Amino acid sequence: MNTAATVVPEPGMLLRALRPGSRAIVRVTGSGVDGLAVVDAATLTRPRTIPLSVVRPYEVLYRPRPPRSGYVPIAEADFVHRLLDAALCKALDRDDPHAVDYVRAHPDSASGGLARLGYEYEQAGPACTKALARAGYGAEPAPQHVSGFGSAVRFRRQDRRHLCPALVAPPWDLRGWEPWSCDRERGHAEPHHNIAMGYHWTDHCGEG
Repeated sequence: MNTAATVVPEPGMLLRALRPGSRAIVRVTGSGVDGLAVVDAATLTRPRTIPLSVVRPYEVLYRPRPPRSGYVPIAEADFVHRLLDAALCKALDRDDPHAVDYVRAHPDSASGGLARLGYEYEQAGPACTKALARAGYGAEPAPQHVSGFGSAVRFRRQDRRHLCPALVAPPWDLRGWEPWSCDRERGHAEPHHNIAMGYHWTDHCGEG
């Protein structure tokens, strides 16, 4: 059965290893005649090249006998959820399935997103911020996205951290929310704006 990739991995894309027992996730940094240049997504270390032929379409996971080698794409939000869950389990010295309530992120890795945590920022924030920094994100508290107990962390690719942290407001149930980020400088006076989206919005709870 043909499992050739039907996607063209681009820089910034995340790929999860299919090898049984492996937790490896890599981030694509470039491509060339030899294949895809990748690094470990959680640490941005171990640069190497993998053949394009080992990248499978996500749909192979639903086959009766999915492949046991190669890589499939993984969403930015899923990767960050795994990253923070591992960081909090280590920091708290226990496995808490509710440590990370949810993570929402735009597929564009530069846009970043939001992580809602089941602990106050003093307990969970430092470990999460450190893990995000190793993975190439800038992070900061986002109290405007919290109602009640817990905390929230806003994350974005490190080279975009100087930009406004505002996100397009979520729907009430978060369904399908892949938050766009404001691309203006922090402290701007104009309405929030996302360049790729070509969209302006206002947010009385955020900057702007």
